[in-house]
Amino acid sequence: MKQNSPFSLHLLGVVSLCAIAPAEIALAAPPSGCANVRASSEEDTPKGLIYHDLIVSSPNGITSLHVKKLVFAGPVSSPQATQDLAQAASLLLVSAMTGQHNAACTQWLLEQGSQVASGLQSGGTYDLTWNNATIEHGAAHVSVATAHYQMQGAATPRTSAATLGMNGLSFHNVANQQLLPSSARAAFSLPTAEIPALVSAVGGRSTAAPAVHATITNFEASEGTVHLQGHGQATLTGDVAATSAKGHLEITNLEELIEKARATHQMKLAAGLVLGRLVSHRSGEQNTWDTTWEGGVLTVNGFPLPIK
Repeated sequence: MKQNSPFSLHLLGVVSLCAIAPAEIALAAPPSGCANVRASSEEDTPKGLIYHDLIVSSPNGITSLHVKKLVFAGPVSSPQATQDLAQAASLLLVSAMTGQHNAACTQWLLEQGSQVASGLQSGGTYDLTWNNATIEHGAAHVSVATAHYQMQGAATPRTSAATLGMNGLSFHNVANQQLLPSSARAAFSLPTAEIPALVSAVGGRSTAAPAVHATITNFEASEGTVHLQGHGQATLTGDVAATSAKGHLEITNLEELIEKARATHQMKLAAGLVLGRLVSHRSGEQNTWDTTWEGGVLTVNGFPLPIK
């Protein structure tokens, strides 16, 4: 398995669940060597399927997700298919947040993504909420009070719209954790037919690197009084290093972010932000940029920033 940043925003292409069962249960959907999944209980309600104390862990135990309560509503073909989608969605959350990929999950996730694409092409909507989730990778911990993902059946048969919101984010033993957001939200659309390959790459073999073309209508992230907002296009691959994007960004209170970088001795990042301030357009408390992200390099208004 491969490691990247514990907070990466290509948490796209996720979806999920339904089933019936009693107390502490081992759930069997992922193939051997992909992931271990268990839950304390499940219940079918008018709001959808609810899992309590759902745990998804890698076979070596280094990476895991613990969700206190997970709620899903969406079109399903059978209880087994729903259970598979639930587990696939949670596995994708872990993979997207930690950058971990497991080749043993590749084919199974491709199958789950194909089910999702079929549901969307039929006009279905998937809705998934993780409450009080904790993601661990080694000594690094990320906690999320609420993560809500919704994907709507295509306005046309070819494109699906999605939103992802995360609130109450906190980090422990994560690089640059003081600079990471406490909340984030994205609204985007992507070709429905490209979803299976992206789902497979995010949690499985990322070297497949499919090119999934997303249009980001709005992205927001906040930490204290620092607020970032933007829109644009991205080519997603399942691997942050191979993902590219371009668009427009606005940041409020850039000065505070620069001071935080200096206070945490991230001098290269602070220098990059100062350079970014010099080449930005300023209006009141806002600095605005036209940006590109490619090959791990952020370029603003034509100037590459040394943020690594």
